[in-house]
Amino acid sequence: MRRGPNTTALAFTITVVLAVLARGLTGGSGLVQLSIASSAEIGPLPPVPIPVQNPMTPEKVSLGKMLFFDSRLSADGSRSCVHCHQPDQGWAFKDRQSPAYPTQVERRASMTLINVAYNTTLIWDGRASTLEKQALGPIQNPLHMNQNLDLLIERLRAIPDYVERFRQVFGTGPTPDAIGKAIAAFERTIVTADSPFDRYATGNLTALSASAQRGLELFKGKARCTLCHNGPALTDNGFHNLGVPEAEFLKDPGVLASLRFDAKRMGVPEYRALTADPGRYLVTKQDRDFGSFKTPTLRNVTSRSPYMHNGAFDTVAEVIAFYNKGGGNDSRKDSNLQRLDLTHEEERDLVAFLDSLTGELPKIEAPELPE
Repeated sequence: MRRGPNTTALAFTITVVLAVLARGLTGGSGLVQLSIASSAEIGPLPPVPIPVQNPMTPEKVSLGKMLFFDSRLSADGSRSCVHCHQPDQGWAFKDRQSPAYPTQVERRASMTLINVAYNTTLIWDGRASTLEKQALGPIQNPLHMNQNLDLLIERLRAIPDYVERFRQVFGTGPTPDAIGKAIAAFERTIVTADSPFDRYATGNLTALSASAQRGLELFKGKARCTLCHNGPALTDNGFHNLGVPEAEFLKDPGVLASLRFDAKRMGVPEYRALTADPGRYLVTKQDRDFGSFKTPTLRNVTSRSPYMHNGAFDTVAEVIAFYNKGGGNDSRKDSNLQRLDLTHEEERDLVAFLDSLTGELPKIEAPELPE
């Protein structure tokens, strides 16, 4: 048996899977109906939304976990999903640039997978609409895992244990569709629970410090945070231009080449003229979306620096200071951004509240991989 990549030793148990299933199975005929982006109300997370086309089972989650940790999904066997989304780094990567395929360089920071089950669009620019589709994107992207899907299927078919697991879960051998569904099922188990804020929202009024309670009122009021960070998942699942300072690493010719290469893959005609990350524009080709990026969840936010799509800020305090001055300078900046005039004490209270959003995560360790 092969051991997966070395990550923090955490214990994964079937109880976690069953708990997620218990939260998510509601008997509906499609996605669990949630109102997670239309309301400024914030509170405990509702049941995990599970597509009817991809029901969750412990066996499917186990298979998806193996695939998530298996570097054989990359062309040269050097990269797996977990390399960019590490459990002990907030299910992201604590650097301004995500790891890239050998000889390549990345142009963005990794986005967290915490509570990714609640996202209605995936990736900083929203190019994927489902976890099933997103799982297959990095596998094929030359900047990430650089794998040919047809070749990957043949590789997996040459591993009897994988063939049997796919047969048990899907009734077929390995297929691209099954790979995407298995990885997505595993990712839907990365859900937070029982944060101090959750306990406060369900009636334990001593769960938040006085500072955090003041921060909550600022979050909903003067600081205007719920304009974008709303609903139980604390994201509007939208895209906004904040005027985030451009990353210094974009001056690197290799990074600029990666940026332009990705833009060409996304069908941007003027890709060779790019000197800044277009963000959502890569998908919509609408000028108003240039420099707009997805609103991330704020759950467990204080445990996964750096922040923004390019890691522009190292601490939550820096992010709050950035918003306090009304964001950055960009002609397309979201009109909701304006000076907040928060005092230093109010900034500290906001940090205290954001820290209260840190909840428990399932304990997951690298699995034994089939030979």
